[in-house]
Amino acid sequence: MSYIKRIIASSHVRHGIKVGVASVLAYVMSGLMGMPYAYWAVITTVIVMQIHVADSIHMCLYRFTGTAIGAGMGILLILIFPATHFWTLVGIFVGTGICAYLTRYNARFRMAAITVAIVYLTSLGDEHRILFTMSRVAEIGIGVACAFLVSVVLWPRRAGAALRERLEHQFGQLAVRYTLLMNNFLSQQQKTDPDLFDDFAGETEKNKEMFHKVYSVERRFFRDDVDLLSTQVNVFRSVLERLQSMLTLLNQVEGVGFDIILAPELTELKRATTNALRAIGIGKPHDTKRLEEAVNNIETRFIELRREGVTSRFSAQRLFQVLGFISSAQRLGDYVVKVLKEREAAAKKEQPS
Repeated sequence: MSYIKRIIASSHVRHGIKVGVASVLAYVMSGLMGMPYAYWAVITTVIVMQIHVADSIHMCLYRFTGTAIGAGMGILLILIFPATHFWTLVGIFVGTGICAYLTRYNARFRMAAITVAIVYLTSLGDEHRILFTMSRVAEIGIGVACAFLVSVVLWPRRAGAALRERLEHQFGQLAVRYTLLMNNFLSQQQKTDPDLFDDFAGETEKNKEMFHKVYSVERRFFRDDVDLLSTQVNVFRSVLERLQSMLTLLNQVEGVGFDIILAPELTELKRATTNALRAIGIGKPHDTKRLEEAVNNIETRFIELRREGVTSRFSAQRLFQVLGFISSAQRLGDYVVKVLKEREAAAKKEQPS
């Protein structure tokens, strides 16, 4: 039984079941409503059903609005052009050509062009061509409605939920790699793989794309904390850019490395920052006191060392490189504190007074 549950839990297995259920529902509903060509409704459900709810809803809107526009164009052509061979060719040229041109303004006209071709040609020879066209629109509408209903009700796999899982994993990975980066710096400025963050190259764009689906589509039907998701998406991008800059600074250090006197303070900053990053990834409140203290301790300790003249052991170039890395780590900590405090303030505003 547990094996069967594991199989059903697969997103692709569930998607297959959902498409099957929506197709059967569309066929049955078409029959109950007396539609003669129920296969149009079934075909529509197969076309518009997607794994994520947001994609399904987008395809439902795309399919139905494109069909409605195309049907309107088809009816206009039927009224204008006689059903002779020559004028049928003219009608096909005009209808599909206009819709294809209009795709420069909206992609839905591509679906409209397909619909024009279908309703204008399949209605040839029918005594009531306009009624025939409206029946096809109704069948497609049934398919869209069934696909929408099943997508939202049965095992809805939301882009918001998938995005939250991605972000939690991504922030966890950032914390791991930040730890590696800081450890290598403290290990006498050890060189680090310059491709350390390359596998994140496409992650920021994918996150933005998924967030757009949540914001523009899913939030109309489900309750999602879009403000939190927006914060996480933007913070991930910003932290990634900062860490890439720190990686460059570390690898620019030449010659024999030094033991860093600020190692205890930087180690504490590392721990506090990674804990805070994981908290942001999970989307949970996090006490910023430890991170704030770690950031301030860096500043305090550095001032003490400068007064003692310790920094004189570095050449000017090496001093700039080492201090650049430390300053970047400190600014990253400051930035994370600011983000957490803003989230805390926003949460307090949302609480009922």
